[in-house]
Amino acid sequence: MGDDKAEEADVPTSAISHDGNIRVATDAASSANSQMGKDADGNRLVLKRKKPIAAWRLGLIFACVGVGLFLSLIDATVIATMLVSIAQEYQDFRTSSWVVLAYTLTEVGFAVPMARLSDSLGRKVVACTSFVIFLAASMGCAASKDLDQLIGFRAAQGVGGAGMYSIALITFPELSPPSKVMLVSSALGTIVALAGLVGPLLGGAITTDIGWRGPCAGVPAIVLFFLWPNDYQLLVKIPFRYLDFLGALLVLAGTVLPVFIINQAAIRDYAWNSATTITIFIISGLCWIVLIFWQRHLTRNPKFNLTRAQFPWRIMSSRVLMAAIIDTFLSGFVLLLVVINVPLRAQIVNLFGPLKAGVLLLPMMAGGAAGCAMGGGATLRRNNTFPVLIIASVLIIIGSALLLNLPDSLTPPAKQWGFEALLGVGVGLKISSTTFIAILQSNFEDHAISQGILAQARVFGGSVGVAISIIVLISKIQSSLQGTLTPDELNAFYRSPLVIFLFSPDQQKLARKAFIDAFNIDMYICIAVSAASLVTALFTFQRHPPSVNSKLEELEAELAKATTLTTRGEA
Repeated sequence: MGDDKAEEADVPTSAISHDGNIRVATDAASSANSQMGKDADGNRLVLKRKKPIAAWRLGLIFACVGVGLFLSLIDATVIATMLVSIAQEYQDFRTSSWVVLAYTLTEVGFAVPMARLSDSLGRKVVACTSFVIFLAASMGCAASKDLDQLIGFRAAQGVGGAGMYSIALITFPELSPPSKVMLVSSALGTIVALAGLVGPLLGGAITTDIGWRGPCAGVPAIVLFFLWPNDYQLLVKIPFRYLDFLGALLVLAGTVLPVFIINQAAIRDYAWNSATTITIFIISGLCWIVLIFWQRHLTRNPKFNLTRAQFPWRIMSSRVLMAAIIDTFLSGFVLLLVVINVPLRAQIVNLFGPLKAGVLLLPMMAGGAAGCAMGGGATLRRNNTFPVLIIASVLIIIGSALLLNLPDSLTPPAKQWGFEALLGVGVGLKISSTTFIAILQSNFEDHAISQGILAQARVFGGSVGVAISIIVLISKIQSSLQGTLTPDELNAFYRSPLVIFLFSPDQQKLARKAFIDAFNIDMYICIAVSAASLVTALFTFQRHPPSVNSKLEELEAELAKATTLTTRGEA
């Protein structure tokens, strides 16, 4: 891991063999083999230690990578308060959800591949490239002339966002001093919550003007390019040919296809019982089945000994890690669904403007930040991830249930702030605890990919949550207004919900009730999903969970042993 002292002595390369032991390369032969991903005994090289850099330089690297994480997350939530304005400008409310989903789908599809690419190309290369992609796509969004262009550039943004998200989750614990790993990891959760806090507010302030991302993404990219040493990372780079391309394709198809068809069916582009819808669901399901068998095959076949699996069998076969991944998916479902629908409800039911609707999310996001801090503090010295996850699930269930009782008045009740804060604390506890589980349960070789999978699961869950909420909303509008509004009025409503203000008082009341009923159904869904999350969290129980201190001591001891052995070899 990174050190905060500037020293000039060379530090050695070491490796983890298949039995989990770190192996050290101390001679010229091992050094040569390290370029091919092996040590002198033919084992895969995984762990290395490079020259440490000055604390100020490492701090700037962390700051820039943190900005990347912040931007990647804020782009998923900044749209929450902008959807109505975007629909008004482009006159297409029905498909405006693709402005959110285009970003989240490419982000979820490329989160794990970007993590794997960084294993081959290096963390610095992938980080800087992701910033550039994000910057270019942001400029394209600002210049978009129609909704199709905006959706296309949002999809490109998601690719860059996936890289920035994955690199942050990997490099923060990887480059930090061993004694600071848990503290730094808890800081990640705070950034996640802060992005959720600022996103809706910023979206409300700038509405459709999104050119602000340009300088924000450009400056960190330049700083990283010049300050991040080319070889400064914990894991040895692997040749490009050893990446799991089939696994990447299967994960991409398995995550993107179901969300795509759910949303298309929701906006009535395809019928639920159509051949296209059924076929896409079958293909996406088969992708996951094939992925399981493929990852198992990679593990058992010596021919693929050096291939870096996209979803390693070691993770698939770990009860605790898989429970954490599924739990992350479920909590992501609730998080993004609520973040999108609370401002949407406020703008239609409470007649709030975008900025005021964004302010309504403040207590939830503040609660999320507090939850991340509390979850990190609870696990810094002792592994308390299991009880924290259970408490978090209960809080999310209670918060979702309380939001069911919101009145239909124009002024939101003060208690809504408390309900949102409670739900936010639960989500924050989930984020910090699952991040710790990935660190404590995965070995060094799987660190990067486990964080990438967590990132992908969270965004995948959020994408499904948004798609489901669109189904609920469109269905409610159809059932509540179809007999009241003329076809022309209903089409006008689909183009922009703000046309509600041109309706008669009785029609306005029915339209507002449709949004209220849809929101209540969403909360019932969140309760059910949170209950499933509670059951899933039970599978993270361990009678003797790995100790935080023992994990850190193990890492420090192995790195010290590597240094000692290499020093003897050079002597």
